[in-house]
Amino acid sequence: MKEAECRELLCALLNDSGVQWELYQGWVRLRFREGAMVWELACLCRQNAVLIYSRYPMTVQDRLAALEACSKANGQLTRGAMLLSGEVPTYRIRVDLRDPYGARDRLAEALECSASAIVRFWGAIQAACQRA
Repeated sequence: MKEAECRELLCALLNDSGVQWELYQGWVRLRFREGAMVWELACLCRQNAVLIYSRYPMTVQDRLAALEACSKANGQLTRGAMLLSGEVPTYRIRVDLRDPYGARDRLAEALECSASAIVRFWGAIQAACQRA
């Protein structure tokens, strides 16, 4: 799939799900919410793939503690990776869209996986970010 086709697929999925999103400098941006937790997702469409970055709404006070929390999360994750993007903890996952059959399902699964990872590690990441 070409980059534009990947973007069209992502936007159609979000529209069909009733999710508000915006296109900003080539990135598809949106916010997710689970209870009181709210975070931003930024999706970058490439040829045959979409990269999904979910950013926690907190900044790191103790870089070493945050890196340790990311490392512990990565030890438990089976897909994607927790990392620091500057001073912001971020979960990144890539979804392969080479095969158009089932591409929509794989994309939806990656978005769900991203949300699940953010929620699952929220407390540990937040605690690590607040250490000083």
